[in-house]
Amino acid sequence: MNRQEKGLWTAVVILTLGVLVMGTVMGMQILKQNKDDTENSHDANKEEGAAVATINGEVITDKAWTEALKRRYGSEMLLQMLNRKAVYAEAVQRNLVVTPKEIAREMAGAMEGYDSERSYYDAMKSQLGLSKQDLELEAGYRLLLEKIATAGIQIQDDDIQQYWVEHREAYITPEKYDLSIIVVKERSESEALLKALRNGADFEETARSQSLDSYSRDSGGRLGWIEQNDPFQPKSVLQLAANMEIGDTAGPVQVDDGYAIIRLNDRAERQEQSVEEVHEEIRMELALSQADPLPQVEEMLRDKYEAVIISEIPAS
Repeated sequence: MNRQEKGLWTAVVILTLGVLVMGTVMGMQILKQNKDDTENSHDANKEEGAAVATINGEVITDKAWTEALKRRYGSEMLLQMLNRKAVYAEAVQRNLVVTPKEIAREMAGAMEGYDSERSYYDAMKSQLGLSKQDLELEAGYRLLLEKIATAGIQIQDDDIQQYWVEHREAYITPEKYDLSIIVVKERSESEALLKALRNGADFEETARSQSLDSYSRDSGGRLGWIEQNDPFQPKSVLQLAANMEIGDTAGPVQVDDGYAIIRLNDRAERQEQSVEEVHEEIRMELALSQADPLPQVEEMLRDKYEAVIISEIPAS
């Protein structure tokens, strides 16, 4: 599993968790469509379980809510529960563990592209309802599964060195700029704004009131960290940032929507990881490329530990 595949796996897992967390909300929407299930009297509904909600005089019971969630998410959730039981049983048998350091390294990789650790966790919480603990538990499970999948696969140091040489660019982090931007339509307007900013006008307030850039405007023009070779940013902006000092405000430069003024808030120098620093990461990537696919490993473990679904799950 290369870096791109690993990133995709992370995204899929996070999205899956998000879907499961949002199941309650979706379940309520499904129940509204199944009005026939809640048209009985208040007393009749009480017999089916405790009320969890009411709408338009109708009662939604705990039983109806649970059954709707089972119909929508039951198979997937049950399968994940079985997978985890099987993987943890195998880890105990093989005496495999995942260390806090390994989880921290995995989480650091997931945070790439975010302004900070806090912004990553805030985004996961607001967008998917996932806490830091949720994400760390999922990272730990995935790492444990990878260790089981690659147990017994030997990778030579020479192979690791060769892989690093052939994929060296993947272990280089380009120079990055923490930028803020103001975009206006006319060049004359941008020149006047730049003069005002250099005379003490507040950059954030100016961005909120006058910038045309909808992405950054509400955050006071803040773009966040941008890599030197970011294909989604105007070359004119990146070239200007490369020659600025931290704290400088400069421009105007032409962009698609008009003319931009930028401020360099901070700079991170280009970094290259040595083969020693990424030795274990490369070893695992090479081992995973020889191992069975992870979903197949989960299936084999369910078979090994005799997973049986006893209760039929209602069809969605």
